[in-house]
Amino acid sequence: MAKFYDTLLAEYVKHPWTRWLGLDNLAKQELDYEMMSYDTVTNKKKLDFKDVDLDLAAKYSWEDVYMTAQLKKQQDSQTQSLDLLFDMEIPVMQVLKDMEITGVTVDKEKLIEIWKKLKKEALDLQTKIHETAGEEFNINSPKQVWEILFGKLELPKWKKTKTWWSVSADVLENLASDYPIAKDIVLFRHYSKILSTYVVGISDLLDKNSLVHTNYNQSVTSTGRLSSTNPNLQNIPASDGIAGEIRSAFVSRFEGWSMMAFDYSQVEVRILAFLSWDENLLWVFQNERDIHAETGKFIFWSESISWDQRKIAKAVNFWVIYGISAFGLSKNIDIPIPDARNYIDAFYTSYPKVRSYFDTVIKNCERKTYVETHFWRRRYISGINDRNKMIKSASEREAINMPIQWTSADIIKLAMIKVSDWLKENNIQSHLIMQVHDELVFDVIPWEEKILEENIPKIMESILETDIIKLKVDTGRGKTWKECK
Repeated sequence: MAKFYDTLLAEYVKHPWTRWLGLDNLAKQELDYEMMSYDTVTNKKKLDFKDVDLDLAAKYSWEDVYMTAQLKKQQDSQTQSLDLLFDMEIPVMQVLKDMEITGVTVDKEKLIEIWKKLKKEALDLQTKIHETAGEEFNINSPKQVWEILFGKLELPKWKKTKTWWSVSADVLENLASDYPIAKDIVLFRHYSKILSTYVVGISDLLDKNSLVHTNYNQSVTSTGRLSSTNPNLQNIPASDGIAGEIRSAFVSRFEGWSMMAFDYSQVEVRILAFLSWDENLLWVFQNERDIHAETGKFIFWSESISWDQRKIAKAVNFWVIYGISAFGLSKNIDIPIPDARNYIDAFYTSYPKVRSYFDTVIKNCERKTYVETHFWRRRYISGINDRNKMIKSASEREAINMPIQWTSADIIKLAMIKVSDWLKENNIQSHLIMQVHDELVFDVIPWEEKILEENIPKIMESILETDIIKLKVDTGRGKTWKECK
């Protein structure tokens, strides 16, 4: 018998695309029972729960216990969901609990240094923007930015809201290549967000030991991936610029210790090769070639690929997994639509079984109305047979992407479980402290570096049990998280 059960995780496994999986909503949706809300009990949170009338508090608590038990009874019949729950989600939950409690050390002095640099950059940009505009205005006010850009400076208008022309990120980025003030506003917003969200935000979350304890979420994303809040570790920049310096503030908790990061390499393209069984795609990985360079050779008809061409090929490899259109690719990497169409066509010509695989996935989804990962996680696609072409196309892209992206998410979860078990079985004192995208990060005792370097990649690379392709893990080490890249 399983030691733990979680009705929220069980429901997420069954309906991962559904939002609002809290107990109140599940009781209403699944059992047609209207539960007493916390706001009602606490008079819209004006009372602490300890001050609530005892009879009312007892009824509220009884409802929680009773409805959880009723939900579990209903979920017990979902055998497929229960397999995933017990084999993957609950074991991952326990790994995440340990990671949250362990926490990550942050160098407060480094954060202050980054704050000073970013603040100066933001102020310099503000001055430059005001000089270009010919007057001072609040750059954080969409209305004032709109008045300056489209009223005073008469820049081209792209997209209208209910009240004025939009100055959203995509609008400004479209203008940025031709109008420096738009580019500067984009950068100013970026620096301002980094300052408030990460520099100040992380500082406010540190405990007395300079540890930050993020909250990992298993039931939030519609992609199966983990997310984190307070702080959001998934979105901390990994760039080489000043924003990327945030990672240099994440350090080991002990003097003389270091950090190590183990990162799956090109995992989604490898999964595509495995699922499609395309001989050309498999050959690239089986012979340890550079997949982006190889794709570049196909789409540019050349054995010699420049860095810029490889960058385009990398984008093609990535976006094809999302079933992207020529228009979408052209917009994402800023190239003409005919070029984007040629690159996508060249990709499918080079890897013909990928197109066949995608077609099969769509046909099966039309018949079953769902798709599955390699590990049998199921996702229903409600619009796959819709008569509306836009809804149908979006659903097809979702059907194509889900088995790949969710298989990738399952792989990192299974890796975390196996790695955690290995650490305990071998009495390893180093700590698994972060999971970010396809990466596991460790706080490492110096004399355990070698054993981790030898064993963690082996464990992570063994998750996809097949002889036709091998997962690959890159290892990095350094005194800070940033140095691990």
